[in-house]
Amino acid sequence: MIPLICILLSTAADISFGSYLRPRLILESSPTFDNGRQIGTVDSPELKEASGLAASRTHPNILYTHNDHGDRSRIFALDATTAHVRAVFEITNATSHDWEDIAVGPCHGNETCIYIADTGNAGHGARNIIYRVLEPDTIQNGSLPIDSQLHFTWNAQDCDTLMVDPSGEVYIISNVNGGKGLIAHIPRSGWDSGSTVHVNSNTHLSISTSHPDPLGGDISPSGDEILVKTRESVLFWDMNGSKDYVSVLQTHPIRLPYISEHQGEAVAWQPDGRGYYTLGEGLHSPLYHYSLV
Repeated sequence: MIPLICILLSTAADISFGSYLRPRLILESSPTFDNGRQIGTVDSPELKEASGLAASRTHPNILYTHNDHGDRSRIFALDATTAHVRAVFEITNATSHDWEDIAVGPCHGNETCIYIADTGNAGHGARNIIYRVLEPDTIQNGSLPIDSQLHFTWNAQDCDTLMVDPSGEVYIISNVNGGKGLIAHIPRSGWDSGSTVHVNSNTHLSISTSHPDPLGGDISPSGDEILVKTRESVLFWDMNGSKDYVSVLQTHPIRLPYISEHQGEAVAWQPDGRGYYTLGEGLHSPLYHYSLV
């Protein structure tokens, strides 16, 4: 086996941000990450049910997150070096039935958007709406207008996982007992269709758990790797040059280091792909970071 050779050029406190699309320096399909460390604890009592996590592509060391069902339509900008809530953004003209995941990806060519999945069941049926807003110009309290919203229907009742690839294609995975959720691809053309997108899927995630899973996920900014969060683990897939995310998710993953959290539902890649973050629910939850070694 060819040995893994890498140089860690950044830490959680100093992310190499301008080159986030650069592939990681991995020479084999089994990357090694450290066992994780606590960055800090969330200092805002208003962020108490973190249910998604995504790294900004515009602002260094900023993670976007949101509360689970029961909160108003807003997202939080979290400092990735301290876990301090830097800003809160109200999403205008959006509803919050059961927001379950968040992602950052391209939109309108060279711009980047925040994608918010109102796809949870919450006991009353899923709304199946994905909101898209442009990343803010500055990190300070304010409001963000909806850039677009996508309505879809499919043959699943609950979805906790939203991912966006480097070309703006959307992927969702349903939450089911045992973890073998349905995987669906929603093409970016759906944003311009002007009508509800009907998604058909009979493809299942290749995992087995003892809980309703998966709970979140993220495609790396380079598009080369996938992370999926379950109740008890963080799972990794290497694309190995493929762009067929649905097919790759049908293969067996690699289990990465994970520090057990209270209702941990959130995972996000570091922008340069050399680490990942997790965040659980609850007041003053710890933010964890895991570095490529």
